[in-house]
Amino acid sequence: MHKIDEILNSNNPKKLRTLFSFSNETPVELIVKKFNIFSRYFFVRYFKYEDAPFHQEMDLFNARIYKGEINSFLNVCFRGASKTTRTKLFIAFCIANDTDHNKRYIKILSKDTKNSTQFVTDIYNLLVSTRIGDLYKEIFKKSLLKREETMSSFTTNTGIKLSAGTVGASQRGNIQDESRPDLILVDDFEDRNTLRSAITTQTIFNNIEEARTGLSKDGSIIYLGNYLSERGNIHKLVEKIENQMIVPIKFEGKPMWDYYSIEEINTIEKDADDFSGEYMCLKPTTLILTKEGWEEISSLKVGDKVITHLNRERKILQVFERNDNELLDITVNGEIVTITKNHPVLTIRENIKDWIPAGELTTDDLIYVIPLGKLIV
Repeated sequence: MHKIDEILNSNNPKKLRTLFSFSNETPVELIVKKFNIFSRYFFVRYFKYEDAPFHQEMDLFNARIYKGEINSFLNVCFRGASKTTRTKLFIAFCIANDTDHNKRYIKILSKDTKNSTQFVTDIYNLLVSTRIGDLYKEIFKKSLLKREETMSSFTTNTGIKLSAGTVGASQRGNIQDESRPDLILVDDFEDRNTLRSAITTQTIFNNIEEARTGLSKDGSIIYLGNYLSERGNIHKLVEKIENQMIVPIKFEGKPMWDYYSIEEINTIEKDADDFSGEYMCLKPTTLILTKEGWEEISSLKVGDKVITHLNRERKILQVFERNDNELLDITVNGEIVTITKNHPVLTIRENIKDWIPAGELTTDDLIYVIPLGKLIV
């Protein structure tokens, strides 16, 4: 560390470039270390608080994706976990320091073009900041060294292209492009509004799949999300993607990141329309289907396996708490079913079958009833 401090304080361009640079042969752990030194050296404003343990895990997944050791990563963390900012910093770090230029075409997709355009713009502005521009003069021509309010794409002088798109539009045409993306980042692609329409939800999933299949031969994809619902696309991805993170803002009554105090979290919880999302929604006595039969959810722990609605066996990755004041008692055929306001219920309304949040059900709705007191996740 003393040697590193000497280099950082030397202002010697050659030594600094050597310290930060990496290639395809560099181990992911070393890439992550270089990224953390680089980002704190140039962008200290983003690191006013100590990292949470999940930030380092996030960095390792991003590095493995970039190197091609894995081809997909699902990053579902609470809003405010800094996952998007950290990913932007990582992409800027790679564009500046990867001597092999492993990813030459990076595409950003979101449900709103404004978000994906802002993602691209933010990375551009990181790269043209004064200190970066002085050290990495080859990234952009001098005529391009100006800050942009918004931009949907840019190409560096070293041949790296970033572009913005939307998951609301078909990606089929992109498969025919001469240059297929090496890396796709799907950010902020699902929320409560998109989930209100089963057609919109399915369209988004189809377009994301088209984008994934349109990747280059060794391409990879990162999904960034913060809203998990049993009827949504992120839930589908949880089912199919092995490399994933699911991080709540608190666990067992303690903050997952010291950036937030428990008092601040309690205020957020009080003011939020849907604080913890639809994946933390059951009473301890609710029965969950396992290979051995129905088990009370309170008896399950991380590592245990449950049977999903697709009849697949999956490990429990996290166990969450839920407040009683968010629960509803719904009477169905004379029996009481207890779920949360946001838990999706398969419903027939006006002859249309769709998933409806429990809090929006009326006595006129017809619902498909699973065994009372039981749930297939």
